[in-house]
Amino acid sequence: MGASREPGIRAKIAVASNNSDIDPVGACVGMKGSRVQNVVQELRGEKIDIISWHIDAAKFVCNALAPAEISRVIIDEENSSMEVIVPDEFLSIAIGKRGQNVRLASKLTGWHLDVKSESRYSETMQSGYESLVALPGIGISMADALYEKGFFSAEEISKASIEDLIQIRGIGEEKAAKLIAAANEAVANTVQLQETATEAEAETSDDIPDRDWVEQVPPEDSIEAENQ
Repeated sequence: MGASREPGIRAKIAVASNNSDIDPVGACVGMKGSRVQNVVQELRGEKIDIISWHIDAAKFVCNALAPAEISRVIIDEENSSMEVIVPDEFLSIAIGKRGQNVRLASKLTGWHLDVKSESRYSETMQSGYESLVALPGIGISMADALYEKGFFSAEEISKASIEDLIQIRGIGEEKAAKLIAAANEAVANTVQLQETATEAEAETSDDIPDRDWVEQVPPEDSIEAENQ
């Protein structure tokens, strides 16, 4: 049904069967792996992941990221992207060495994949909720109502239309317009603060004398794989 490769290193192929009595993965792997091993030898040791294709995109993505365990998948069909949340201990497995696993899964499924750990996801969601409550005229109950409708942060409010917001009880056209304007201002302020912090950090690093050692930077706990 599809394949993605990094020649000589690793490949992922998705298989399916029209016969319910045939296990497509098992048929490709062969007895004790004999079939797939013959192919691996011909490709000079290139590793091959054989996964079950699924008509459901989220299920297909979960299969493609195996053996990582997936907690939840958030789908953005408009942008053909998915936010994949995994338990902290499965993050490195889902991403793979140098992002290889998630990159191949993205190519295979045709979806842009953003893999995050549960702890990072919780922090992001909490931060987004706090940005909602901080908007003028938004109380806890209104923030909860927005949250339930899929508006998880001020940034998402800034991208919404008046028609989107008036579907929520207690929000009319005038209030929707004010909310969008306030969200845009909040997002602009956040961006400005981030740029200022980045500039200050750059200036600080310029002041640090050269050293004969390299500081080890811990890896990010999320990585995005762009469709290529």
